[in-house]
Amino acid sequence: MKNLKMSDIISVVLCLCTIVFGAAVYDRLPDRIVTSWSMTNGPTGTNPKAFVVFGMPIIFAVVILLCCIYMRLLEKRGTGGKLPAVVRVLFPLLFILVQLAILLAALGKLKDMRFIACLLVSVFMVLFGNYMPKIRKNWIFGIRTPHTLASEEIWYRTHRFAGFTVTFGGVAGVVTTLLGLYITTFVIIMAAVFVPAIYGEAVYYLGKKE
Repeated sequence: MKNLKMSDIISVVLCLCTIVFGAAVYDRLPDRIVTSWSMTNGPTGTNPKAFVVFGMPIIFAVVILLCCIYMRLLEKRGTGGKLPAVVRVLFPLLFILVQLAILLAALGKLKDMRFIACLLVSVFMVLFGNYMPKIRKNWIFGIRTPHTLASEEIWYRTHRFAGFTVTFGGVAGVVTTLLGLYITTFVIIMAAVFVPAIYGEAVYYLGKKE
């Protein structure tokens, strides 16, 4: 804990900021809030509003705190790379937007969560994709398979390839989302995630044959 810096504390506090908005509209929220939706925009899961408003931000804040502690250990070893920026900035920002979207949907302000979810994921894929080639081997973020974690070369080649596929997939996802092609967006997102993992395995087995 003593190694934490102000940027870490700010990241944790940002995760808790949504509590203010949730508390302000608490009386207007239904007793149970939908927190997951199907591809047809139907609800697939609900939680008590107290858990959504207070519990979810606290849980995520704790997760970010643990991640920040891990990031400081990586930085101490000189293996942090660009990963700390992803954890301290993009992760809290993504949570804030998702949490606000859930609360606004509960208030009836957002009607189609497919659009919000697909657009958010696609935009953040573009942002993540730019970081992928710069992320060093770690146990939190990236294409983590036994072979990528066992080899620096395979890790680097896999994430350099993932940088392209994730960024391209994010751009394509934004376009298909704006066109209302949500299932297509979902397929693109899944492909952008799994294709690099398959590529990494191919690199390993081809190198083994050679």
